[in-house]
Amino acid sequence: MAKFKGKFLCVLAFSVCSLFILGCNSNKKEVPSNMAENINLNSGAVLKSENGDYNLYDYSEKYTKQETDKLVLTYDKSSSNYVYRKNGETFAVYNEKEIKIEDSEYIKLKLSPGGSYVSYFVDDNGMKLKIINLKENKFAEIKSNVSISGTLYDWYDDKSLVYYGVSQDGVNGLFIYNIEDDKEELLYKLKEGYLAYLKGTIDNILFLQLNFDNERQFIALNKNTKDIEILNNNIEEIKDVVYLNNDVFFVGRVKDNVNSLYKIENGNTKRVAYDFPAVIDTEKGIEADSENNILFIGKNNPSSGQEQVFKYSKDGSISSISDGSSDYAFVEYVE
Repeated sequence: MAKFKGKFLCVLAFSVCSLFILGCNSNKKEVPSNMAENINLNSGAVLKSENGDYNLYDYSEKYTKQETDKLVLTYDKSSSNYVYRKNGETFAVYNEKEIKIEDSEYIKLKLSPGGSYVSYFVDDNGMKLKIINLKENKFAEIKSNVSISGTLYDWYDDKSLVYYGVSQDGVNGLFIYNIEDDKEELLYKLKEGYLAYLKGTIDNILFLQLNFDNERQFIALNKNTKDIEILNNNIEEIKDVVYLNNDVFFVGRVKDNVNSLYKIENGNTKRVAYDFPAVIDTEKGIEADSENNILFIGKNNPSSGQEQVFKYSKDGSISSISDGSSDYAFVEYVE
């Protein structure tokens, strides 16, 4: 079992909202690769703290400990490629070949759909976005004309990024960058205000937009039609969201309410978790399992210091699906 400090599990979710990042350039160079073990995971897999160590648990109706010392951070379903940590170092696995990520300090690490690219930010006299082309074992060079705001970005598809920022000619909006074609284009222009949250899903780009009067709109942009749908205008903060067959679940906070698990129905927010569990750790995010149940992390007894994984089922019930631990963290699951 590998030693792994709990605080590191939060680093990928850390956001530097006050910074603006200039267009990113990375030197192309070879990255050493070696053969790696094959790992298969389902949505809802977690890293669990046990006696000072972390272990990997897969989820399929119940949690099962995996016989590996690799601490998987993010996993792509279609390719089984993944990124993991071991002995304080980070590696990407592409087609069972192991590629070391030389940067030891990074935030907002993501694996692209299909598992061909790894992206993350490093602090290099300002935040810089780096991308590794795993197939070629080289850093990709991005010729961007946009200053990315904070770390508001995600993967748009298997070869394109989507990010929020301001272009050199002053356009404020969402932009797409195609890595293979070196093409950058405007996806959505903001007339005023700024974005406070951004996430890509299979069919949509979801974002929380604020204007200068502090009015908020949670918006879905359809990737195929580019149509805009305002999902809700009462959300104060979003930490993570799951979009399932037109059902939208999120952890965060709505106006005049508390941090919890919510569902959006007909444009209205509905709180679906109240007294059980007593506390929901919204910073840990949410996942949907293979049956479209919503998984989240919380504490039934706030004073105990023990976390559990909970399930919100389609029938509206909530149940605990794990035993207690001082720390749980979801493996980011890419579909």
